[in-house]
Amino acid sequence: MIVRMDGSGDQVAGPRRRVGKRAWAIGGGAAVVALAVVVGAVVADDEPSDITASHACRTSVHGGAPATRPGPDRSAPPGTAPAADFDGDGHPDLAFGSLGSVKNGSGGGSIEVAYGSGDGTGLDRCQYLTQDDPAIPGKNRDEAFFGTDVVARDFDEDGYTDLATAVFDWKPSLIIMWGSPGGLSRATRVPGTDGSHVSWDIDPILEEQLAAGDFDGDGHADLVFGLGSDEGLLKGPFERNGTPAATGAVPAPRRPEKDIETANYQDLVAGDLNGDGADELVTFHYDAPLDASWSQTRWPVGYFQGGPDGLTQPDGVDLPDASTAAVGDVDGDGYGDLVLSPRGGDASRSSVTVVYGSETGPGKRTTTVDRDTPGVPGEEPQDEDAVLVSLDTGDVNGDGYADVVAGAPRWDPYAKPGPEQVLFLAGGPDGLTGEGARVFEAGDLDAGSGGRAGFGASVGLTDLGGDRRADLVVAAPGSDTVDGSAWLLPGTADGPSTGGVTRLYGDTFDDTEGLGLLLGGGGIAR
Repeated sequence: MIVRMDGSGDQVAGPRRRVGKRAWAIGGGAAVVALAVVVGAVVADDEPSDITASHACRTSVHGGAPATRPGPDRSAPPGTAPAADFDGDGHPDLAFGSLGSVKNGSGGGSIEVAYGSGDGTGLDRCQYLTQDDPAIPGKNRDEAFFGTDVVARDFDEDGYTDLATAVFDWKPSLIIMWGSPGGLSRATRVPGTDGSHVSWDIDPILEEQLAAGDFDGDGHADLVFGLGSDEGLLKGPFERNGTPAATGAVPAPRRPEKDIETANYQDLVAGDLNGDGADELVTFHYDAPLDASWSQTRWPVGYFQGGPDGLTQPDGVDLPDASTAAVGDVDGDGYGDLVLSPRGGDASRSSVTVVYGSETGPGKRTTTVDRDTPGVPGEEPQDEDAVLVSLDTGDVNGDGYADVVAGAPRWDPYAKPGPEQVLFLAGGPDGLTGEGARVFEAGDLDAGSGGRAGFGASVGLTDLGGDRRADLVVAAPGSDTVDGSAWLLPGTADGPSTGGVTRLYGDTFDDTEGLGLLLGGGGIAR
């Protein structure tokens, strides 16, 4: 038996639980999904109608807003994901994937949308979406995990950002919600999606991941959904019925070691690392022998180069073991850099490693920053539960260099107690250093105590206020004893500010009694 951390307070046989980009297979949920795939179950979609409209947000503000001037008029650093604007009003918006319970579905999953107002971290309105919405394909059910791996791009090229998400109702598939002047308003299931075909992966049907980018460099937004599949690359632009312009193959990652027989499919990250206009794809797996020590764990990283012919696997690219990454130009040389959360070997528990991009892709030049780096506050944690599990990049201080945020949430149900933190590292002409580094804890934001909330399980950087400085978004999905929340910290010339912070709650989006939202547990759309 396991305590289900979905806010219900019930102790039940736990379903398979997905935590942002991390997943655990627990109990009988895997068998249910696998059976449905075997017998060919098909979920029928109703005719589309309008998605439930947005409503006024219920939020709180902590501290006085910092007095700032707009930053210099610079474009976003190379490699950083474009800001989402679902209603096309010029103010960036946010979408959270949340993997908790919904009406008629334990682990059914939901999506929370916060529409920016252009007034700092203040919000214009909010939206709560589940599969019981008449316009969204499918119906709420147990362990569908609607809201897994939310990604935002203009997939149909009508000028409004759209939102795509993975869902696991009987078999892995994709749903796209279309932007409009009123925000997200219609939805469709992408037809003919295929699953991953990685022979050494454990149960790839249940560990499917989603990434967005322009992988062939033709200027259209694509999706990757299925490593090793001949149809895993879904090429844009997409029609309103979800049909991609074409499909392409995505190679399976090479098995990194002969003695690795199986590994957990962990994450996908996309970004242009060689400046050619096509995004690369980086994959993450996890393998650990029973009772392995930190130094013995293995987190193989795969690298796929984008280009006119789609995704290929070049020889000679050797990336350090890591659990996840983000892409952004932290040294201002015009190439996106790969920012990793390293694992195993001699890696520090709280370190960030940058593999700098170049004309030929990620090269030999690297930098590692941890708590022993001059300027980085705090002491090096001694337990591996303090590791950084979420990363993002963006220009917080307006100097033209991508900065990095990394979250250490201790959200694993078996993690040791300790501080849940978010680390901020400033980019500069020398890349990442400790200069200007800061550490944020939930206590810094007037958060209540009462147990682990997973502060930092998902982090994001986006310019909500339109002042050309990225604001910090931190999600704490919560547990059976702590309600989920998210904080929006204004970006300033000195980094994220703890003044003028907007706090979001589950009730910000939906006030249904007794549902555990796990706000942001499925990630923040980018």
